[in-house]
This record gives sequence, structure tokens and C-alpha cells, in this order.
Amino acid sequence: MTKRSSKGKGIKSIVLADNDALLREAVGDFLRESGFAVRVAQDGLEALELCRKEKPDCAVLDVIMPKLDGARVCWLLRQDPALRDTFVIAFSSLSPRDYRAFPEMSADAYVAKGPLPISYQHLLSAIRRFQAGNDATVAEGIVGYDQIQPLPVVREMLEERRRHQNILRALGADVLELDLTGRIVSANPGACEALRAKEASLIGRSVTDLVSPREAAVLGSLLAEFENAVEPHSCRTTLQLQGREIRVRVCAILDGRVCTGILLALETDGSSTPNVG
Repeated sequence: MTKRSSKGKGIKSIVLADNDALLREAVGDFLRESGFAVRVAQDGLEALELCRKEKPDCAVLDVIMPKLDGARVCWLLRQDPALRDTFVIAFSSLSPRDYRAFPEMSADAYVAKGPLPISYQHLLSAIRRFQAGNDATVAEGIVGYDQIQPLPVVREMLEERRRHQNILRALGADVLELDLTGRIVSANPGACEALRAKEASLIGRSVTDLVSPREAAVLGSLLAEFENAVEPHSCRTTLQLQGREIRVRVCAILDGRVCTGILLALETDGSSTPNVG
């Protein structure tokens, strides 16, 4: 937990992110009834976009979410001068031990998911303590974890997701991962170097913003074709990126027979293209 001064701080607006629609609605309604203006997001990328747009006083983040996990969202908020002091609450059923897999998580409080009436009060307690200017100790900032038992399936999902992210970062090629709308979800070091940009400035942007308007239309049409892919599918094209003509391999990311994302491998000098389908 990050030690952050809360003296004189007030919380009026909250972004709440959770991919469980029922929980998102219930917790959102509770926080509104408690006097806060609440915007909700169903995944990490939407949460990041809302935070950048609304600049909330507080972000309540689930950890295991589609597109961007809560730890990545927290890290990205800390990289942004306009958002780095946002009060962040990690709201998850993970155990304290599981958080070791998320070194990017620098939340101000960690609240366990449990029976909703109890979770409500734990969330409100964390917020009120911050509003009152009482800087929590590490022990005080970790709330409710003695009352839950994380499910083994949650840990399995966690391990698989981190493995996937580590593979993307370790690839020798310059790789961008996109969601189905073409927004950048991750950029490995090679891609950041090729595009001469930091990962924090790339995540959340549409990949079509990186090319000319004419190429953007062509690329957008190409990406749209991949949304309906039901088997491994890839193609190559050439794009003007950062004043250079770069060959790009476009690949569908499949979960069974459903396309869940798109991978762009930039074939720049010194990089090798992975065999990803």
C-alpha cells in the first residue's frame, strides 16, 4: 500500500470498475446513496478512459478484469501527472498473497469482496478515513480479508493472465495488443521503442491514431474483418509509422472460436516476427 497524505482531501466523484454487472450496479447505487457522484466501467480500459476524462477523486478497481487488470490501471494512473494522486481502492476477492503477482498495484486501500452489506461498510470506511485526513497504516488499509476464502479458480485465472502478459513483454518482436475496437491494450518494449513512445502514453489510444487518415480507414476496415474470426487468422500489410514504412503482421487472438483481441507484430529492423498463428 502506498503511503499518501490525505490531509485536506475530499472525495466527491468516484469511478467504479468491475466486470460483474450485478455487483457493479449494487455497489454503484450504494455509493450514490452515500452522496458520491459515481461513473461505472465494465473493464479496465473503460475505467482508464473514464478516469482520464472525468478526473475522479477516487477509483474503486476490481483487479481481475478484461482488457486491463486493476493493477495496470492503477499503474497508469500513477504515471499521469493529472491523476497520480487519485485515491485508489483495490476491491477484489484476491488474497493478500495473490497481490504479490501484481507489483504494479499501488493502491491506497485494499478492500475484500464479501457479503455486500459488509463490503459496503468496508468501502465507505476506507473513503471516510481518507476524507477525514487519517492516513491509514498498512494494516488499516487492508480491510476484510480475514473474512473471505479466495477460490482456486480465481488463482488459476490470475496465473494464466499474468503468463499471457509476460509472454507478450518477452517476445523479441515489436508487439501491440489491441481490443476489438482497435484500442491499444499493451505495448511491449520493442513496440514502444519502434513507436518512440512510452507504454503509458500508448495504452488506451486507437491504433488508427498512429497512421495517416487514409491509412487509418484501410487499417480500420482490416481490423473489423478480424472481429468475426473463428480460427487462427493473420495477414500482412504495410503502414507508415513514425515516418517509416513498416511491415505489420495482423493476427487474431482467439479464445476457443471467439476472437477476443488482435495482435500487431511490427516487422522493424532487428526484430523477429513471432509465430502467433
